[in-house]
Formats: sequence, structure tokens, C-alpha cells
Amino acid sequence: MPDNVTDQLRHMIAERLNLNLTIDQVDPDAQLLEGGLKLDSLALVELITLVEDHFGIQFGESDFNIEVFGNLRSLAALIRSRSELAA
Repeated sequence: MPDNVTDQLRHMIAERLNLNLTIDQVDPDAQLLEGGLKLDSLALVELITLVEDHFGIQFGESDFNIEVFGNLRSLAALIRSRSELAA
């Protein structure tokens, strides 16, 4: 899996979620929910679990908002900030 957090997220979505998307179809700027990638609630919960397990972080209640889960770049920014705090 690539080192870049955004690329790791793209790979997770393409390879681990059952969405029938290739890595090239996972646009890091596309909305995760409406429009863009159109993740349903089940896929979003699965992504959250994958992210927490892979990156060793925990999402707090205040993290579940459109600013964090708007697209992969905003999610990657939160992951990087949490990873830096843990280091």
C-alpha cells in the first residue's frame, strides 16, 4: 500500500470496500457521500473501521461532520493530524 495517506485511502476504498471501483475511479476530491463516490451508510461505517484499524486512530463524535468526511483529502488531513499527535 502507498505511503501517502490520501493514496492509502484511495486503495482502501477500491480494494477493501465492495463498491466496484478501481483506484483510478477514486477521486480524492470527490464528495464521499452525495454526488462523488456515493458511499452509503454501510460503506461509510466500514471505511471508518478500516481507517481506525489501519492508522491506529479513534474518531470522536465531533469528527463526524462534512468538513472531515467531505472528501478523501479532508479525511487524510485529520488522519495526519491525529497520527502526528500520537507520535
